[in-house]
Amino acid sequence: MLTATRPVHHLVVALLTLIAVVALPAAASADPKCRKVEIAPGKFIYVCDEPEEPGTPGGPGPGGPTAPPPCDLEAPYDEFCEGTAACWGNNPAKVENPTELEGVPKPSEDAYAAYKACRRADGSFYSEWYWTTEPNPGPTPAEAAQQAFGELTTPAFTAAFNPDTRTLVNLETWWWAEGADAQEIVGTGALGVRAIGTPDRIEVDPGDGTGTFTCDFVTSESDACSHVYRRASRPTYDARMRLVYSVRFERNGNPMDLPGLPTQLESPWQGTAVDVDEVQSIVRP
Repeated sequence: MLTATRPVHHLVVALLTLIAVVALPAAASADPKCRKVEIAPGKFIYVCDEPEEPGTPGGPGPGGPTAPPPCDLEAPYDEFCEGTAACWGNNPAKVENPTELEGVPKPSEDAYAAYKACRRADGSFYSEWYWTTEPNPGPTPAEAAQQAFGELTTPAFTAAFNPDTRTLVNLETWWWAEGADAQEIVGTGALGVRAIGTPDRIEVDPGDGTGTFTCDFVTSESDACSHVYRRASRPTYDARMRLVYSVRFERNGNPMDLPGLPTQLESPWQGTAVDVDEVQSIVRP
């Protein structure tokens, strides 16, 4: 089952008090308790709570719905979990009235045929044709990609500059992202989808009104990223910096090319105060 990712976490918490929850088939006692939650009309996600400790009261574990999916979602069984079994399905089925359901009465007039195929944790398989009125509980590839994007986390860093105690008017001030590194960041979603962020650049707002400028992804002291202040500060400039990553998506190791997916990720701005002084020279005869 899929775990709610950070972009929808607060929405899920609010919706849990407002909308009905549809119970999924019971899993083993060690599995997380998972529920299907509607986050928008016709849009569903799985919310999984950490399993209870023996002898403790019911309820989600600390931090809320953070448990991992209880099944191994690998292609082609990578759409949703049913207990500890990994499944794929067609909901609705590609065949409107399959022969497998002949003689099986519909539970209601609006029910339609669906199909699922699952792989159990022990390697055995099962499949089923059934009547249903429930929408497909698994996310679309685009929704899985959005979940993976929400799992991307930018590293902590400090907006560093040199001279670090006091810089001067008309002197080059060097900038770099102290504590960051040039490694890719990865977030995972459903359906074997990964979001991959590749370091692209840093953006620096020097705080003197000249506007934001960009540099290569500089993480150590060098002259590769610099700015010249033309006026002294009164008393300091409020400068800031952020990291920018280019983002791509893969499904089971293959590139995903879907319209509307994010292509860029920015870290939060990190601020720092810059003291800029002016030195005047007096020429005496």
